[in-house]
Amino acid sequence: MRSLTFILIFVILISYTSFAQQPQCDYKVEILVNGEEFEKEDFKWRMKATKIEGKSTNITGTAEIKANDKTVKSYKPWTSDSISKQKTSSEYSPNLKGGEYKITAEINVECEDTNKANNVDVKTIKIKDEEKEKTTEKSKKEEIDTTTDKIDDNEQIPINPNIKKASPTEPKKQTLNEETDNTIQLHAKNNQKSKSLESKTAAIVKNPETVYESSNEKAKGLIMIFLLTLSILLNIILIWKR
Repeated sequence: MRSLTFILIFVILISYTSFAQQPQCDYKVEILVNGEEFEKEDFKWRMKATKIEGKSTNITGTAEIKANDKTVKSYKPWTSDSISKQKTSSEYSPNLKGGEYKITAEINVECEDTNKANNVDVKTIKIKDEEKEKTTEKSKKEEIDTTTDKIDDNEQIPINPNIKKASPTEPKKQTLNEETDNTIQLHAKNNQKSKSLESKTAAIVKNPETVYESSNEKAKGLIMIFLLTLSILLNIILIWKR
C-alpha cells in the first residue's frame, strides 16, 4: 500500500515537472472574411493562426458555423500540426442558405499560452435570401400597380394641403381648369363673331348691287314725296286764284 502511494506521488511530480518545463508562448487566431453581408454564391472565408511571441510548437485548430444556436458546419483544419510563425487554412465556401450566421474559430497550442483571450475569434455574417428579396420586390411592384390602377379608375387628383379653402362669405376663386375653360369659350365666341362678320363682309363684297339698289329706292321715294307736295301746292294756288 505504501509502495502504491509512493508511485502515485512520483507520477504526479513528474507530470507537474513536465508541465512546468513547457516554454511560454502567445498565439492568436483570426477569421478572414471580406465583409458582413454576402450573396449565397459569393461567401468564402479562412482562418489564420499567428505567433506573437515564443518558440515553435504544435497547434490544433477548430471552427464552426452556427445559425439560431445550431451548428450547420464544422471544420478542423489542423490537428497537432507544427507552426513556427503563422498558419492559414484552406478557403471554405459553405454555400449557406439566406439568414444570419455566427462563425467561431479556436486554437490550442502545445506550449504555455500566456494570453488565451486571443485564442478564439467570432464573426457574424449575413447571407442574402434571394427568394425573400424577390417576393418583397414583387409585392412592392404589385402595390405600386394597384395604387396606380386606383388612381386611374377613380381619377383622383392629389390635393395640395397648402391651398386655403374659401370661406362661405368669400367669393369662390376660379380654379386653373375653370379659367382655362372660360378662356377657351371666350376664344370660341370671338371666333364665331369673327366668322359671322367675315361672312357678312363677303356677302356685301359679292353683291355690291344690293347696297346701291337700296340707295336708289330711297332717292325715288324722296322724289315722289317732293312731286306730291309740289302738286298739292299748285292745286292750292290755283284754287286760291279763283
